[in-house]
Amino acid sequence: MKRILIANIFGIGDVLFSTALVPNIKKAYPEASVDFICNARVRQALKCVPGIDRIYVYEKDRLDELWKTSRKRWFEEVRDIVVPVFTGGYDAVFDFTLSRKSGLLFLLSGIKYRIGLNYRNRGMFLNRKKPLDGFSGRHVVEYYLELLSFLDIPVRTRKIRLVPDGTEVKLTRKLLRENGCASPVAAVVPGGGASWGAQASRKRWHPKGFSISADMLSEKGVSTVIAGDLSEESLCREVAGRMKHPPALILNDLSLSRYIALLSVCDVVLCNDGGPLHIAAAAGSSTVSVFGPVDENVYGPYPPSRKHRVITASGCGCRPCYEKFKLPDCVFNNRCVTNIDPADAAKACMDLLGGKAPRDGKKKEKTTGRHGG
Repeated sequence: MKRILIANIFGIGDVLFSTALVPNIKKAYPEASVDFICNARVRQALKCVPGIDRIYVYEKDRLDELWKTSRKRWFEEVRDIVVPVFTGGYDAVFDFTLSRKSGLLFLLSGIKYRIGLNYRNRGMFLNRKKPLDGFSGRHVVEYYLELLSFLDIPVRTRKIRLVPDGTEVKLTRKLLRENGCASPVAAVVPGGGASWGAQASRKRWHPKGFSISADMLSEKGVSTVIAGDLSEESLCREVAGRMKHPPALILNDLSLSRYIALLSVCDVVLCNDGGPLHIAAAAGSSTVSVFGPVDENVYGPYPPSRKHRVITASGCGCRPCYEKFKLPDCVFNNRCVTNIDPADAAKACMDLLGGKAPRDGKKKEKTTGRHGG
């Protein structure tokens, strides 16, 4: 095997799950080139994954819009993806797109081993495939790693790694110092779950819960940073506005590369089920995550570790209800998320911080700053 392609055009969490293949491929074929097709949102993250040689961007929504406005530009952008695939001399592709169109492209490209999951017969052009009607019973990563057997590649590691850009890490540490963020530092991320679109709120804990937990951490001497992307500015500021002890920083104008750097340098990350959780876990940080309708055994931090705590609501026999890529209507007012106890989340954070928290429980002297948005 000289050239292997991985195609995953979904959200950052799912893309990171599929990067678990990379170190195993590299161990089996050290000289092989491992390339990736992804969407534009996750490109910066893949640049932080060791072992990926080249990245192609496929942005379905953008291409659909270009088709309506400029056929010439549509052709140019499609060509930038199709030509390298056709001429790249790929020996194998791991196709996680669940798309017949992608499968056809890889067939016409002459790729010998076309490997993937066959969901609703969308894998009709794959010649090495396993049936799929949804992920359940085991983690998504386990489904993905199982596909390595089609190339007789043993699973030697189950780690998912993000190595943040060194310059971004230095700048982030400098920013934290300048705003009085003394260790331990907790990143509080109230957003995430963007890949669910309009349904993202179903997997998000309410701002009040985050603010109460953040206050509890502040009272124990933990510096808190409220973080999110530009689209989450109002959410970040709502959490900060509810806090009795203002956070050291509000960061909501971060590039993805800076976001990765931030989560990597924080001592603990409190977040929802979503991309930020998997970024933090892959970057080596401790995490406390809120899970509602989604099964944490299937979509939670991977691999399981003492560094990662999942918080769920007690007395919710209806969860998890997200199955086979479908989320049913909720008749219980989303209680699996709203009933999460802030004290449980704060305690889990403090447990993970261990000896890093000031022994006297008093807040360290710091200046309060603002940044972003």
